[in-house]
Amino acid sequence: MKIDISKEDSEFLYNFVHRIITEVGPRIPCSSQEAKAAEIIEKEFKKSCDEVLMEDFTCHPKAFLGWIKLDMIMIVISILLYFLSQVFTNYYWLLIIAIFSFLFVLIPFLVMWEEFFNYKEFIDPLFRKKTSKNVIGKFKPKGELKKIIIFSSHMDSAIEFKLLKLLGWKFIPIAFGGIFIMSMWLILSFSHLLIILIGIISLKAIFFNVMIWTLIIGSPCIIGLYFFVPLGDKGNVVPGAVDNLSSCSVVQGIGRYLKKNRDLIPNNTEIRLISFGCEEAGLRGAYRYVEAHYEELKKYDAVVVNMDGLESPDHFQIIEFEPTTRTWHSEEVIQNLLKAAKLVEVKTKRFGAGKLEKTVGRLSGGSDAAAFSKAGIKAGFLNSADWRTRSKYYHQSTDTLDKIKTGTLECALKICIAFLMNEKNTNYEFS
Repeated sequence: MKIDISKEDSEFLYNFVHRIITEVGPRIPCSSQEAKAAEIIEKEFKKSCDEVLMEDFTCHPKAFLGWIKLDMIMIVISILLYFLSQVFTNYYWLLIIAIFSFLFVLIPFLVMWEEFFNYKEFIDPLFRKKTSKNVIGKFKPKGELKKIIIFSSHMDSAIEFKLLKLLGWKFIPIAFGGIFIMSMWLILSFSHLLIILIGIISLKAIFFNVMIWTLIIGSPCIIGLYFFVPLGDKGNVVPGAVDNLSSCSVVQGIGRYLKKNRDLIPNNTEIRLISFGCEEAGLRGAYRYVEAHYEELKKYDAVVVNMDGLESPDHFQIIEFEPTTRTWHSEEVIQNLLKAAKLVEVKTKRFGAGKLEKTVGRLSGGSDAAAFSKAGIKAGFLNSADWRTRSKYYHQSTDTLDKIKTGTLECALKICIAFLMNEKNTNYEFS
């Protein structure tokens, strides 16, 4: 199938990324820069869409990664309490200190599980509440509304990952090591508590040696994770070209294309183009949108194509499973995206369900598509990151326009157009 992207539309895709980076700059969640980017996106949507909405929402943006420092502090307190217990002989003081030592490792474990592996707002109220925005452009349906198709991206950029910048992918052993040490200290602290409860004080000496070695081995992981991200707004230095202005530009490109080719829109179908805020704060914008529109999304059999991290025309992949949040995406959407890619001759593969992908991907985080899939809304996730080179720019100040390889954005746009053609079940050829 031949779908030509005009030179003007092609240049627009890359110029849009350049414009946001030069006029706005880095855009951590809920920042004034994120809000400015939302205004630019809104103005561009108004040039093509029938209706444009700006939906405000509130969240606690610093909580999503702020829990890491909080967890490491509590782990250190747990360790100090354990060593403090060594100078006491009174049974009740030993017991009280052992209980608190155990709690100060149990609580961090729960926080990590809920905040990162479940993307829940478990301790968010401990952090300052701020306002962000979702920007929605709509193409109204021809005839009675029976279906909604959403193409989405996120406009915010990440806070800088200092440890990744320093070590590249070598930071992964430290991250996994941190989780392992937390798990070990949890087990040891609980065992220490049991020893005191049972009254086998003679075992304390053995446990002391084990605790010491655990601390020696685990200290680099604890220190590394504490400095994983900077405090405050010091990490607001990431331009976010690949992640995720690349996808924002494609969503804009869909709007420009549909304005000139409205017959591409299936009958009785509303097309929504969305740029979410606060994806880098735990998908808060997407979650808020699903919560606010859940009934209509279910009623009109909504389908979501989410895009993130468009870097290379040679590495397109449909993410079927997100290991961090244990989220499976819609097989129907996956198949339609694969078919669309094949129609426009863009090499694309399924990704995410292999053993290695599941293991390493535990720490890769989630996408806005997960907010929909977890709610039972059919969603798919399109990505084209080259993981061999991504460590050089991912969530770093080097995520600039030059990291998006020529042809990438056009390929993504073609896949989205072909996806709509499949939905309409009609063959087109544009010149």
